Amino acid sequence: MRKLMKTLALLSITILSAPLVVNAEEANEIDGSAFVVHKLTDFLYAIGEPTYYQKNYTYLLVGEKQALMFDAGANQKEDITAVAMTITDNPLSVLPSHLHFDHLGGLHNFQSVFLVDTPFTRQFKRKDGLYHVPEPVHLGNFDHMVVPPFKVARLVRPEETIDLGGLRVRLLSVPGHTKDEVALYDEAHNILLAGDHLYPSWLLAGNLKDYLSSLDATLKVINPKTEIYGAHADENPTRVPVMTYDEVVAIRDKMLQIQAGRAKGESFSDPELIKSSDLYKVEKGISILTNIHFTDGRGYGY
Repeated sequence: MRKLMKTLALLSITILSAPLVVNAEEANEIDGSAFVVHKLTDFLYAIGEPTYYQKNYTYLLVGEKQALMFDAGANQKEDITAVAMTITDNPLSVLPSHLHFDHLGGLHNFQSVFLVDTPFTRQFKRKDGLYHVPEPVHLGNFDHMVVPPFKVARLVRPEETIDLGGLRVRLLSVPGHTKDEVALYDEAHNILLAGDHLYPSWLLAGNLKDYLSSLDATLKVINPKTEIYGAHADENPTRVPVMTYDEVVAIRDKMLQIQAGRAKGESFSDPELIKSSDLYKVEKGISILTNIHFTDGRGYGY
């Protein structure tokens, strides 16, 4: 009976959520769903939100014993865990790439939350044992979002390996966008899930010095054959945000030029998020933003 009920529940979730499941190269049309699922490998899925203005991508890793979502999605209403349940019935946890609102929208749907273990994140734990992330950190006002206090099931140290059963990923601390930014590296399959550290669009630099150090460290881990997946798409929101090794080198080199005062920037604004900034073009659609002020007047950086 329990098996039948579980089957019916999964069928109901599939009908209600209706995520479109496609191969990575086939996502050319949007069917109106909040989530579009791209199967990248037998163990890795990219979950896109093509109708969301920041074009977020979340990644689901499926091991033999456990599943791990890298980011919780931006959508606050539709349950991204229901999408995961159409793919796997393994116990599911989530690890935010960092604590910005557009990566925490579905956090309240997860029973198990992992978090990077650093002095910055530990400060949010209160006497009640829950983590209380303030709005100036998660910036949720932009999406009229409140992040409720949450319980952390596991703190993961930088360079620690998460074993999902036959699938192991190493947590890399890559500050620069934020203090708590992390990436996941699967050495066996040579895959990097880069979060907001690397993606093929505007890269928001919160601290240029830290960003450069993190890029140098990343380049020591990856190689020209590494598959790199970021958290935001380029101009085509249905296309999985893939990066190349050469693009990472180009980003690092451009940041070196910015730091040395040798790069030429231009003024940039975006009506949905950015009031003003300095934009430095890298190549294709990739650019670096510094001196950022948001539409509510707040400056960005640390």
